[in-house]
Amino acid sequence: MNALRLARVRIDLAALRHNFGVLKSAANGAKVFPAIKADAYGHGMLACAQALRDLADGFVVATLGEAEALRKAGITQRIMVMQGFASLTEARLAARMMLEPVIHQAWQVDILEHGHTGLPLRVWLKIDTGMHRMGIEPEQVGVLYKRLMASGRLRGAPGFMTHFACADEPDPALTQRQIELFRRATEGLNGERSLSNSAGLLGGFDAGDDIVRPGIALYGGNPFVYGQAADHGLRPVMTLTTRLLAVREHPAGAAIGYGGTWICPEAMPVGIAAIGYGDGYPRRAPVGTPVLVNGQHAALIGRVSMDLITLDLRGIQAHPGDTVELWGAALPMDVVAQAIGTISYELTCAVGAHVAREYLNPAPSLLTAPAGG
Repeated sequence: MNALRLARVRIDLAALRHNFGVLKSAANGAKVFPAIKADAYGHGMLACAQALRDLADGFVVATLGEAEALRKAGITQRIMVMQGFASLTEARLAARMMLEPVIHQAWQVDILEHGHTGLPLRVWLKIDTGMHRMGIEPEQVGVLYKRLMASGRLRGAPGFMTHFACADEPDPALTQRQIELFRRATEGLNGERSLSNSAGLLGGFDAGDDIVRPGIALYGGNPFVYGQAADHGLRPVMTLTTRLLAVREHPAGAAIGYGGTWICPEAMPVGIAAIGYGDGYPRRAPVGTPVLVNGQHAALIGRVSMDLITLDLRGIQAHPGDTVELWGAALPMDVVAQAIGTISYELTCAVGAHVAREYLNPAPSLLTAPAGG
């Protein structure tokens, strides 16, 4: 089915490895655990892990299921599991696969105290320093740390981690407060430290990480609400393209698409491109959202349909079969995301699994490995 669809995703694994190098240089000697959760932000978890396996010190995923898939694919590096475990059975699975689950609530410590995991387990304590989403309160850290150390279930001291809430914004004050609160909560306790995401790492906060956890920057997205990804030497990894199915001439006053919400202001050519919300292109994309038609700047008009979009082709040389780029190598995903009123993470994560995929420039280790997501 994929071969018959015109919408295609190209994943440039050379760009992925380049971005990793940029982040590694910014890490100042800290280990780098790339975040490849949510199918590597839509880029294909297994393919990205294989492409980075000779570079990365470990990986970050959200769930035990993601981690298990990596182990079955032959990934041997350390794997941090952000959602941790919800039962003794899951804790035993994590221990058996040598995973590193995150403990973010006190009842997870209860599980380890009252049941044996078989093999010893390496864990992380997540501290809520200001995100106020998941994590233990700073004043609980010492007590839970002692309980974990006394449980006899661990392989080494627990690590400590937190997550920055506003590192992407120009004002560094909240992030600096989070770092200071983290330091106070963990003072005098042995264990690795992990604080920085993409923005924390490239923002130069000097958080004292032993391990950093970059996400969107790895894929060529801008982790800040200002500037551009290229400012940091990052390259786009995903390019989403399709083709024009038709170019139609419409008179002034013609209503385009569902609801007739866009009216042609003059006689004009309208392009119909083979992509829509069924492929992961956002239905809420407004009129004026940029696209490229054979490298020429065009704009979305009318409503996004399930498999089609309509384009304003005034002043553009275009014919059926021409390439349409939705975002990627020539049209930064951050620019498109800003026009839509979202973030680049959502764009890449939403691209449907049925969209045909092509992986470019694989590392040697990937040439004989599965390239699925």
